[in-house]
Amino acid sequence: MLDPFIFFDLGQTLIDEWSFVAYFDNLLFKTLNDYGARVDRRNYTALRNNLILDRKFGTSGFLELVPLISKLILPRGYESTINDVLMEDLLRNKRELIKLFDEVPKIIPQLSKKYSLGIISNNSSGSANLLRRHDLDKYFDVVCLSENIGFKKPDHNIFQKALADANLSINKCIMVGDRLDIDIMPANELGMKTIRTLNSLYKIQRARNEKETPLFTINSLTELPEILLRIG
Repeated sequence: MLDPFIFFDLGQTLIDEWSFVAYFDNLLFKTLNDYGARVDRRNYTALRNNLILDRKFGTSGFLELVPLISKLILPRGYESTINDVLMEDLLRNKRELIKLFDEVPKIIPQLSKKYSLGIISNNSSGSANLLRRHDLDKYFDVVCLSENIGFKKPDHNIFQKALADANLSINKCIMVGDRLDIDIMPANELGMKTIRTLNSLYKIQRARNEKETPLFTINSLTELPEILLRIG
């Protein structure tokens, strides 16, 4: 019997973005108040979390929060100004602040001894280059990035391209990701098995229906080997 093919999301699954999240929050919070928002940190965090919980943004990740939050607390039209002012800074610092989760350089080679591995991600090739810098890219047989495929999760097309490249029955494929709405739901809809990671900004999401309910939930990738044995 063939062992499962495991697909990973990148951002906040293999890639640790917590330092960038902190930078992002501090910069946006300060800039909003510089433009007259008069919002305190508690209300800013509550607003940000409500947007995450309510699925108010999707395919481009939490950078979409810049215009969304600006639109909610500043006069009309400021959202585009804030976005223009901050985006270059945020993109530059994202490249500098993101890193692999500490367990990734150990867990990926370990898993590759038993399973085939792949990537399905809306992150750019810049994020994927982190794997190359750590000589981990060689362990991934299939890499599907939205910028190369032309579709973004949760669009089924990016998943179907990865599944076709894997050349394995869908029920032998597993998706590991942190977001219920763009990782877990489409994978469940296609018949993949799903594992949700909680070391993420999106850990506050709650499943709205059966399609968003993962087969397993883990706090850290270090739990994967044991969970995979249970899946069989």
